[in-house]
Amino acid sequence: MLIYLIVSLLVVLQMSFASDIMGPKAPGGLKKVTYESGIVPEAPVGYFSVRFYRVAMLFMIFDVVIMALYPWATSLHVLKAHGFYNGLAFFAIVVVAFLYVWRKGGFQWH
Repeated sequence: MLIYLIVSLLVVLQMSFASDIMGPKAPGGLKKVTYESGIVPEAPVGYFSVRFYRVAMLFMIFDVVIMALYPWATSLHVLKAHGFYNGLAFFAIVVVAFLYVWRKGGFQWH
């Protein structure tokens, strides 16, 4: 196990240093231009709107929360009333959070 770890570490280091040694030292100006499927980018290179990240993160959060409700709904026969009310409380918190974000304009793209 230790030999495998040492060999893999040496291979990684060798590949890293080899790319630094054999790679181009001063790439041309055309190499630094962003390629957007043949379309010239309108924004500066490296710029993404914060709205994109905000909408993507909100989608991920609420998507994961909704996926958490599926196992709860399929096992209600085992959870009985206690599990049902706990699930309703969780769902109520999610609805309040969703309404808060909606009210604040978190889902507005423009």
